[in-house]
Amino acid sequence: MARKNKPVAVEINELDDSISEVMINKVTLGTVDEKNSPLVVTFADGHQTTADNFDDAVASLLAEFNLHH
Repeated sequence: MARKNKPVAVEINELDDSISEVMINKVTLGTVDEKNSPLVVTFADGHQTTADNFDDAVASLLAEFNLHH
């Protein structure tokens, strides 16, 4: 049986001029560093990846969160 989709509030907080923190329900998913191109995405467990734009960076953080919760 499939679960219903629940609306989730995603918060994006600017920690620095180039670093944004992505959170869901007060749980930090990770950060996005926009200082250089490509963007550096750091997940909560410490591993890193890159993304071409901010939307892709947030999407990868959300995908990782959905995979493990």
